[in-house]
Amino acid sequence: MNETLDLITRRTTEVMHVDSCSIYLYNFYGERELLNNELDEPNEDKLVLVASTGLNKEGIGWFYLPHGAGLTGLAAEHREVIAVTDAFADKRFYRIVGSGESKFYSLMAVPLVSHGKIIGAANIQTVERHEFTADEIELFGFISELAATALEKAQLVHTATVQEMHHRVKNNLQTIAMLLRLQMAQDKKLSPHDVLNETINRVLSIATVHEILSESGVDKLGVLDLIKRLAVTISGNMVNPESTINISVVGDNIKLPAQKATNLALVTNELLQNALEHGMADRDKGNIIITYKHEQNGINLTVCDDGRGLPSGFNPETDLGLGLDIVHASVTEDMQGTFQIGAAESGTGTKVEITIPLR
Repeated sequence: MNETLDLITRRTTEVMHVDSCSIYLYNFYGERELLNNELDEPNEDKLVLVASTGLNKEGIGWFYLPHGAGLTGLAAEHREVIAVTDAFADKRFYRIVGSGESKFYSLMAVPLVSHGKIIGAANIQTVERHEFTADEIELFGFISELAATALEKAQLVHTATVQEMHHRVKNNLQTIAMLLRLQMAQDKKLSPHDVLNETINRVLSIATVHEILSESGVDKLGVLDLIKRLAVTISGNMVNPESTINISVVGDNIKLPAQKATNLALVTNELLQNALEHGMADRDKGNIIITYKHEQNGINLTVCDDGRGLPSGFNPETDLGLGLDIVHASVTEDMQGTFQIGAAESGTGTKVEITIPLR
């Protein structure tokens, strides 16, 4: 949205050969409202400065015109073009202290209308006194119509993105709540410390996904990069600094959509926690290798450790425990994949292998 606003003001300044172009919008919650919580007055009664090429940049999101105030406010309120050669001499002029507008003499303001609704107003200003011609008025009106359409589309995209973000967060929180309920229903009693530690790691695995998404600005992310970060986080949370438990993440950096990447992060988190809690229990040294490969049938994930191995008489149908139960259900039911657990090929430790189809 900010990029769209900046582009409109810059291009308008160039095309109109003026010294400043500014855009004010209704229903804009800038830093002023968010930081100071000044929401007593309805926000639709304010025209908030959201972009400008000539006014004080520090005021963007903070400076505003009360409803109907000033030449720009009147242009919005009455849906008309207002053009004056000497703005300061006009009694309708409303000065925003600190805006830096005192260097501009002439001003033309037009309403921004989208689908018959006023969404704000735009103005252009010049340092030298200038009498705006009919052609200039017509051109600025045409530019403003295009700007209003572009702003509406940008707002729709922004709204959809925010809704998608809230949807993801809600789903992830519901997943954490479901895991906690499963943990409460277990016959095996865990200490509050263990429950909190496992939950923290699950939350951190989801947080890592969102962290990478916020950095990249795209809706897909490399799984290998994600799991490397996750391994560092979990290692720091679970491994004794005095031990030499090595966690390696190798393979193909497969790009996946956010939700599938989140599911894989949770699966890997459970497998890594399981390897540390059971395979490396009471050990000062050991190795865990996490491998991701992009194969013809989908993603192949293996987590292999050289720890104490599976207990004698282990039955994968009945003895998985909560963490591996979560993995088994997520892989086979949610992602229509396969799950296998057994002794490591070296004969020491445990190997879990998962295959997830990519569609």
